[in-house]
Amino acid sequence: MASKLKENLKIKGGHVDPNLEQQPSVSKGPLQPVDVTAQSHTPQPTITGSQSSTPTTVIELSSKSEVAANIKSLHSRFASLDSDIRDEFEELVKQGKVNIKAVARSAATYLSIKVSSLQYDDIDELFDSLQPHYDFFSCSGVLQHLAKKYLANAQTELTQYIDSVDKFSESSQLKHIRSTIKEKLSSLPAAASPTTSDQTKPVVIQLSDRWDEMTLTKFKRVLQYYFGHKVADISTIVDIDYGSFVITLSIPTSLSQSLIDAINNKTNSMSRLGVLEVAVDNKAIPIRKKDDNNFDVSLHESVKAGNSFEVSMLLQLGADPNSKDERGKSAVEIAKQRGHTQIKEILLAGGGELFDTYIVY
Repeated sequence: MASKLKENLKIKGGHVDPNLEQQPSVSKGPLQPVDVTAQSHTPQPTITGSQSSTPTTVIELSSKSEVAANIKSLHSRFASLDSDIRDEFEELVKQGKVNIKAVARSAATYLSIKVSSLQYDDIDELFDSLQPHYDFFSCSGVLQHLAKKYLANAQTELTQYIDSVDKFSESSQLKHIRSTIKEKLSSLPAAASPTTSDQTKPVVIQLSDRWDEMTLTKFKRVLQYYFGHKVADISTIVDIDYGSFVITLSIPTSLSQSLIDAINNKTNSMSRLGVLEVAVDNKAIPIRKKDDNNFDVSLHESVKAGNSFEVSMLLQLGADPNSKDERGKSAVEIAKQRGHTQIKEILLAGGGELFDTYIVY
């Protein structure tokens, strides 16, 4: 459950760095947590939507030590934010401006769970029972929903915090997040075996080891693409483990069947992006062979299908836009022949080449 990760990521000491709330800096000075552009180590092109010959956006990736420092700072800052949110709700309830049962109903409706599954004799009890649905990595779901609806002061603080998490997600590779969890925080292994409850179910997603180099933001985009924004927003990361690349999420029980249906309907697409297996509530759905690392073939298939999202993600997973299919055609040539102009531009921006086949005598 998400609360396990939150508990296991508690680190004594540390401080809340005010630079987390600043806009990206171009300063060459000392590194500061979540100040993305200051953490220049490995540039990675981000290819999105419609592309042209204009330069692509470059995201500067954080080192392993920077990721560890950022996680520590974010956790410290979130602990303070969570307390501020509870304090503001308590004051509103005390003044008679907010009814605690109404807050519980609003949260339950957003999460598609029963109100009776929540405890709400007081604010702390309510938020303690909501903790399986949010943590310091994932607070843009029910927590943001309640803050927007009821709060003023803490809403601004939460928005600034979410911006910092977004910057962290853009610059942090999954392998470094996993290493921080596994190597720095000795108490975490207990979270490796997620449990079920009336409210939540575990979803274990096994990915190709190519995902090691991808960022948390890219993983979240894949979640949004296949399962919708709501699932991506309200799912919480329980664990990131070894064994190809394994990410365990916790989702509301009410969404488990719709998740299974989405997986069954999009198996071919998920396979192309290196999803090996998804298990919902310990029921595994095999998707791609573990030893199949030929993303060039996947790229050709995605181009033929006219799927620009898949093409963009596959380039970032290392697929070669100039590789040839069984007919000797490159992905760029296939896109041109089929009239997929946007995909052709994405491929060209990702290093693809298109040569003029006409010979002039």
